[in-house]
Amino acid sequence: MPYELFIALRYLRAKRRQAAVSVITAIAVAGITAGVAALIVALALFTGFRQEVQERILSGTAHLNLLKNDNSGITDYRTLAERLSRVPGVRAASATNYDEVLISVGDRQEFAILKGVDLQAPRAANEIFATTIAGDPDELQAPKQSSGESRSNSPNEPPALDGLIAGKELARVLGLRLGDTVTVLSAHTRLTPLGLQPRYTRFRVVGLFASGLYEYDSKWAYISLATAQRLSGESDTAGLIQMKVADIYAVNEIAARVREAAGPGFVTQTWEETNRSLFSTLQLQQKVIVVFFVLLIVVAALNIITTLTMMVIEKHRDIAILRAQGATPGGIMRIFMFQGVFIGLLGAMLGVALGLGLSWLANAYHLVALPAEFYSISEVTLKVSVLECLGIAALAVAISFVATIYPARAAARLVPVEALRYE
Repeated sequence: MPYELFIALRYLRAKRRQAAVSVITAIAVAGITAGVAALIVALALFTGFRQEVQERILSGTAHLNLLKNDNSGITDYRTLAERLSRVPGVRAASATNYDEVLISVGDRQEFAILKGVDLQAPRAANEIFATTIAGDPDELQAPKQSSGESRSNSPNEPPALDGLIAGKELARVLGLRLGDTVTVLSAHTRLTPLGLQPRYTRFRVVGLFASGLYEYDSKWAYISLATAQRLSGESDTAGLIQMKVADIYAVNEIAARVREAAGPGFVTQTWEETNRSLFSTLQLQQKVIVVFFVLLIVVAALNIITTLTMMVIEKHRDIAILRAQGATPGGIMRIFMFQGVFIGLLGAMLGVALGLGLSWLANAYHLVALPAEFYSISEVTLKVSVLECLGIAALAVAISFVATIYPARAAARLVPVEALRYE
């Protein structure tokens, strides 16, 4: 063992004449431990929150959208969707459209986004088949009656209504249950003998869905694409083609292939572009938190400077003797650098253990609960990354090493004659 390392370990284990040095050393270790643990928990929280939001967004919406660059309707959407489904990387494609409406039931009204579902498209392309928690999406289209059946029906029997699947939170606000009838008022108008009148249609609630995101569950509802076309007054056109892709992180490359297959006049919109403001905000918040806790580790590491400075004062006679016996200034520097690095290493190891323990407790006992109306999700599972833990620990040790430079150089500059003059 190098003598510098041997002496550094001996100094750390030996009882000191100045109790203040031991106290400051303990404070330095505790500070680094707290900073490392807090940074690990914060990053795990942000990683878990981001993944949770991302998974729920992707499970409840499309990965990739294709639409006209002038926002006009797509007339040949069936042929186009079939062609796009054969593009490498695209798992399924389906036509759809969106409409802002007012849903009314009794004396309650609520604004919502109505989305049309192409029931002839593959189920994998329409998220409603995966997110429905009550009812059946196949009932969105009312069954057609033959002319004989229509004549046999009683004149007082109401015609069959098309179905609507509402978000769980939207249904709670409106007090909806399966089988209820609602009136949907569209912003599109039609010409009547009384002038322009808004289009409206009555629907039967045939299901409820839950995507896990409050924003969608409280504002979205689904109807069939054919019914949505009648409601908007646009016959046999779709607003866009939505797609599910095999690799969400290769969506930009897949989007380029989709544009090439679709031809001129089309643009694509990926899930990253659709939710850019949300993920940019999360990324900015994560950077702010990282900077804050790194500064906390730096402040804790400043105690290492105090500890080593006081130790240099306490050990000035030992330093003089070592220098008189032939120790080089570099060797003296390494003694105190080893001490500071060991303090940082101990704090980093304890901080990693504490951070992992706190993350486990938070997940085991569901301690991180959030108000869903503000954060879209009600609970976060902390996601701990091994690489992040190692990186944070290495950062803490590096900061501790930097903190040793000044007191170590002060010890190396100590003149043996001056140190022993009054001994």
